Amino acid sequence: MEIKNNTIYTNDLVKEFLRVYYFDKVKTIRIIMNILIAVLVVRFFFLDNTTTIDIITFIFSLFGIIELNTNMLPYTNYKRLEKRKDSILNTKIKYLFKEYNFMIDNGKEEYINYKDLYKVIERDNTYYLYINKYKAFIVSKEGISKNNIEKLSNNFKDKVSTYKYIK
Repeated sequence: MEIKNNTIYTNDLVKEFLRVYYFDKVKTIRIIMNILIAVLVVRFFFLDNTTTIDIITFIFSLFGIIELNTNMLPYTNYKRLEKRKDSILNTKIKYLFKEYNFMIDNGKEEYINYKDLYKVIERDNTYYLYINKYKAFIVSKEGISKNNIEKLSNNFKDKVSTYKYIK
């Protein structure tokens, strides 16, 4: 098996990755925080005497709900990337997928074994290949045939310890 791919880290590709990364990372924490914030908000409406601290707590609770459930943080991270001089935006990376490893070429060639990947997240149009908790490569499925996408997905499922498909 040998599958070639060229991925350009476009603005849309990076924005989508940051959104998926954020919501995948804070999934359980987000549920717990939403419940706690909902309790605070409900408590606010049942208070007989509201003090300044109650109003401030209510405002921060609303801000917490907005931050946890919208794209605010991924958007902020994208803006930071956009401003950096060594930004990954519009970077072209070449991939060569083989049976047991894949090669990345972004100026220098590097081989990574599938078993060394932290996790793989598959979406309809991309793969996110995590090297560790904080670093991942984006692989666009554009230009890869359906047959090769199926082979690649099966290869990831077999060889990577954590594999997820997210719609």
